[in-house]
Amino acid sequence: SGGVSVGTHDLVKPLLESLGTVHVGRVKLKPGKPFTFATLPGNRVAFGLPGFPVSSLVTFEVFVRPALRKMQGFSHWQRPTLPVRLAYDAKPTADRTEYQRVTLHREGRDLVAETTGSQSSSRLMSLAGAHALVRVPAGDQGFKAGTVVEALILALP
Repeated sequence: SGGVSVGTHDLVKPLLESLGTVHVGRVKLKPGKPFTFATLPGNRVAFGLPGFPVSSLVTFEVFVRPALRKMQGFSHWQRPTLPVRLAYDAKPTADRTEYQRVTLHREGRDLVAETTGSQSSSRLMSLAGAHALVRVPAGDQGFKAGTVVEALILALP
């Protein structure tokens, strides 16, 4: 992971372009914008993950894990999803879908999602104890506290 953005030391994308075909060089995803996907000769694929650990985990779970599981012949590509009730207002970004890290706890029969705090891609602590990822579409709506949404489950509490 790392080396897939546009800095002078980010050499993965130019290398993949010289070896094969880069199909995806950026995605409208937060965190994880510089994600890269390429095909190489010999029926091979390459994934370039962003350097920040939070971005790397999110792009792995959203893109890489499902692709690898499909290539391995699994019938279920994604991690399971479950309905969760938000205990916070999930604010959107204007231009990118965001995967927010949350912790889960039970209130009666409900799974309740609490934010892990600042959702900055450089904030490693947003992963500590995270049980799930909540997808917040780009735009101006977001989700109010109390809304039930689907969460991509990383680990159950």
